[in-house]
Order: sequence, then C-alpha cells, then structure tokens
Amino acid sequence: MVQQHYFNTGPDDVGITEYINNNADAINSHFADAIQTHINIKWYATLDVSLYRVTADGDMQETTARFRTAPTTLSDIGTLSIVSMAEEFDAALQNFNRRGSGWLVDRILNFSVTLAPYRPMQGLTFIPTPPEIANKKAIINIKNTDNLCFLYSVLAAIHHVDGQNRPNAVWNYKKYLPELNIHGLSFPLPPRDVKKIRRAKP
Repeated sequence: MVQQHYFNTGPDDVGITEYINNNADAINSHFADAIQTHINIKWYATLDVSLYRVTADGDMQETTARFRTAPTTLSDIGTLSIVSMAEEFDAALQNFNRRGSGWLVDRILNFSVTLAPYRPMQGLTFIPTPPEIANKKAIINIKNTDNLCFLYSVLAAIHHVDGQNRPNAVWNYKKYLPELNIHGLSFPLPPRDVKKIRRAKP
C-alpha cells in the first residue's frame, strides 16, 4: 500500500536545506513506521517551489517547479540521510538554473514523501530443494516468506535444531535475529555485504 505524507509549509519557508532539517524528526518518524510495518520500502520525496528572477530590464518573472528525489530502497532507518535528501534537491535546483539561470526560491509550496512496500522477488520466493539433494538430508532449506533468508541460514548454523523440531521452520530462528548486527545493511543481502554480518555485542 502506497503512503504519501505531506508536510506543512508557510510563507517563511524559503531555504530548502533549512526546511528539510526543520522537519527531520517528522520525516524520520514516517520512515521508521513504514520500515517497522513492511521491513523494506521504496521511497522518494517531492518538492514544489515558487521561483522568481529579475530580468536585465528590471522585470519580475515568476514560475513554479517540481523536484523529485530518485526512488530509493530502505530497510534500516539508520541509513536514511536527511542531509543527502536536501543536497539532492539543491542539486536539482542548480540543474534547473542551467536551463534558465538566475531563478531564486520565493517559497516552498509543497513537500511530501511517498513510501511503498518493497518486495524483491528473489527474497520472497521459497524454492524447494531438488529431490536429489533433499534425499541426502545434508542441508536445511528454511521456509521463509520475507527476504531475510541469508540471516536465517547463518542462525541455523549457530543454533542447532533437532530433526524432530522441524529445523526448516523459520520460527526456530526468528527469535535469534537480535544476535546479529545488521546495521546499515539492506536485504536481500548483496554478496559484497556478506562479510559485514557480525554478531551483536552482548
């Protein structure tokens, strides 16, 4: 379910960086709630501004523009950078001025963030073990419906589950997830990040 959150703006809201910094707590709160509900989200922010410039003849010109950040996936609120969000909008305004130089922000008209659940196919599909491998009873293929399959595999290696207690059942391992430090990581886990998995400090 797509969620769109709008933030209040006023006539004194002129500086993009200052405005976003002033709303940082509210922005973080919406992101944290979405991640808690969906684990992984895809998001972008939208900014509408009123612009003005004075021509060489002294005439005042006005226009409006809409800027949007690039869609980004997020699974850890700790990796959300409010600074980067503001910088992306500032860069978009600079790029806009290359096409029509001299525009200045008169005021911020609207600001919103759009959040949606992100469900990569490779992280949500349970693939049954081929019979020729399953018959050897040498591996555990955990039946999960989220995208934390790699974490469950690590935990299965740490915490032995007896064959009579369904070692392929994900609930055997979910309770141990806090033992792993996954700060700054997103899932499905790219191979380059496998070495970053650490046991959490007691």
